[in-house]
Amino acid sequence: MRVLVLLMLGGCAQLLGLDDTKYDQHDAMVDAPSICDGAPACTAASGRSVCGVLLQTGGVPLRVGEPTGQSCSTMEGPCALQVLGDSMASYFAGTTASAVVGQLDDCGRFVVPDLPTTADDVAVWVTGPEIEQSAVVVVDRPTSAGTDTGVKLFVVTTATSAAWGTQISSTSPPDVTGSYLVSYINMMNAPIATNELRVNGGAVGDPPTLPWGVYFSGSMPFGSVDPSLNATQDTGTALLVPAAGSFQLGGFRTGKTCTPVSLQAVPNALIHIALRC
Repeated sequence: MRVLVLLMLGGCAQLLGLDDTKYDQHDAMVDAPSICDGAPACTAASGRSVCGVLLQTGGVPLRVGEPTGQSCSTMEGPCALQVLGDSMASYFAGTTASAVVGQLDDCGRFVVPDLPTTADDVAVWVTGPEIEQSAVVVVDRPTSAGTDTGVKLFVVTTATSAAWGTQISSTSPPDVTGSYLVSYINMMNAPIATNELRVNGGAVGDPPTLPWGVYFSGSMPFGSVDPSLNATQDTGTALLVPAAGSFQLGGFRTGKTCTPVSLQAVPNALIHIALRC
């Protein structure tokens, strides 16, 4: 499988059928029991379900101020959003008639139930106020009834996308929508540093000539852009703005070339994809 989007959480049973399996994944700087420990039970009745968590850029879970682990009852944080899922082809085409509405709890955990088993590539996205069109794609999933768990969907606010543009150029900030948020991970699901973006087998340049890309600095995934960087840093994260139409997204570092994935530019969207290299 070329692409893996993985987040393991652990803990107590609540609404959405949370299981009580304990995992070794901290959701804070210090691991402490939390009502938000646990993952939504990803069950499928007739299709293949997708489950995961909404994250802020920087990797912090998007939650209400005082989460209960229950289904949303306010319009705060993740509860102001709607989550949907469909085949990646339908999402790329802008077709929403077949989209499946998912469930969210106030810990920002989501379930999109029973997407078609015939869709080996799917997209999950959120809509709501003060955010960009934020999505994640899961590629090469099994075409059988079952579940895809631990999916990370990074929710990008309009303020964050504007800040990234200013970090790239204070005088001529580029539009960073219509882009992919790329996480490079290894076989142990750890981020890969020194990885370079590749589109259609070639290196990408600087804005404004498409395709162009930039890399994130610091210790937080998709935190701050540093336009002087030429490869991923400790978080293994990058932003790619492709040209219109279809393209092959890959990556390169000394001694290793990532297997490319077929994608398509989606105007106004910011789409997360994790490439295992």
